Amino acid sequence: MITSIDRGRCTGCGRCVEVCPLDTLRIDVCVDQMAPCQAACPAGVDIRGYLHFLKEGKLAEAASLVRDSLPFPAITGRICFHPCESACTRKAIDESVNINGLERFVGDLYLPARAVPEPVLHAAKIAVIGSGPAGLSAAYFLRKMGYRVTVFEALSKLGGSLRTKVPELRLPRSIIDKQVKYMREMGVEFRTGKLLGAALTLDRAVHAGFKILFIATGTLPTGLPRGVRESLNSVDPETFQTRIPHVFAGGALVLGKVPVVKVIAAARKAALSIARFLGQDEERAEARSVVKNLPGKGIKKKPRQKSRDAWSNDTARREACRCLHCGGRAHIAYPDDCMTCFECELECPSQAITVHPFKEEFPPTIDYSRFAKGS
Repeated sequence: MITSIDRGRCTGCGRCVEVCPLDTLRIDVCVDQMAPCQAACPAGVDIRGYLHFLKEGKLAEAASLVRDSLPFPAITGRICFHPCESACTRKAIDESVNINGLERFVGDLYLPARAVPEPVLHAAKIAVIGSGPAGLSAAYFLRKMGYRVTVFEALSKLGGSLRTKVPELRLPRSIIDKQVKYMREMGVEFRTGKLLGAALTLDRAVHAGFKILFIATGTLPTGLPRGVRESLNSVDPETFQTRIPHVFAGGALVLGKVPVVKVIAAARKAALSIARFLGQDEERAEARSVVKNLPGKGIKKKPRQKSRDAWSNDTARREACRCLHCGGRAHIAYPDDCMTCFECELECPSQAITVHPFKEEFPPTIDYSRFAKGS
């Protein structure tokens, strides 16, 4: 029977799980080290984790894990430049896993789903100025933390640069509307036709009871007083605080022109900074090392699913099965089910598995000397 797996040698390639006829083995992806794809993702999405859920057919868990870092995967799955695929270990074997297509699949699958209203855990009200990717992302993360959030938008429709700068063919406006609807159901309030400096001033926002203002207007409105404009031009890159008390800023206003996934990552960082400013002990992200013991030898080639349209659950599962779970480790889930076929030991590329030829345990060693004459 299978006796041990050397975790130092195991690379988590999953080859043993594939060949085991009785499904005795599993891959544990809950490890401290990041996979190369996650390290390359500006938003730090646990790609290895949600692909593992897809592989297991746990679609709801996969969607929940994605949304921990990405508020609207149906949007980013269409416009992200997917640096994760460039870092994918499988790229050295055949082709990288179609992570972008799987992200879009998960996002589209749960577009019709209704959001569960988030409970209000804090008294502080937060105003977000601008409904572009930075404003929507900050509102999403702050609402998940339990804050009451109101988003103000100068235009009559929400979405900011997602609606005005991304072509309709690439990002259908119906997708934006559905994502906004999801956030309304979470409890985020939206107000349109509110231009900062005209219908909405910093003083009026304070008098309306907002404890924090997060400005994500892309560019500074022209109607602001000179002193306010200068203060908003000076933003701490770590905390996203301006020189005006209780006012934070983010998005293109601070970062300039960067990919949308970097805007989302910065908005999450700003939301955590706001929570700390308000006295809430939100955990800081700890630096994590990237796994070095990567799969390579003995991995069989599998064709990449190239189309991103009309994926089925089975198509997504087959593509997720191409993931090598870099940094994960195999473990013996059901040792008593092993039939001692040696397939896992023979197929293991890193020779990390040991199988004993007998299913039963050895009998205890008997000291025959005590049966000698005269003893």
